[in-house]
Amino acid sequence: GTVPQCTAAIMAGVLKKTTGLVGLAVAQNPHENLRILYSRILTVLQSLPQDVAYRKYTEQIINERLNLVKSERDVQKLEDKINCGQIEEVISQAENELSLAYKMAKWKPWEPLIEEAPHNQWKWPV
Repeated sequence: GTVPQCTAAIMAGVLKKTTGLVGLAVAQNPHENLRILYSRILTVLQSLPQDVAYRKYTEQIINERLNLVKSERDVQKLEDKINCGQIEEVISQAENELSLAYKMAKWKPWEPLIEEAPHNQWKWPV
């Protein structure tokens, strides 16, 4: 059989006590948290048109990360491979991405503007 993740961490003497970041608690089941969040993000993205840039690029990143979560059981090595901070920060980023994916599905920014933009809308400097 396999050794539960928390037992393996205790046996290795590397049980993390703190993230060192105010307000960010140590994740108890980071692999499970990320697997669920990434799966939810992919589900929301599938509701967007296939040719939308946000969908294409976000799906690519999320699928890469989901594959890492599935293949790398060691949290430290997973953090190194994802390279976006501690696993708790990666979980927070995934929660934010899920929130944004829902908003993008609602806002539909790929659709044409309701009315034409003002003449100098994108001119800089003003």
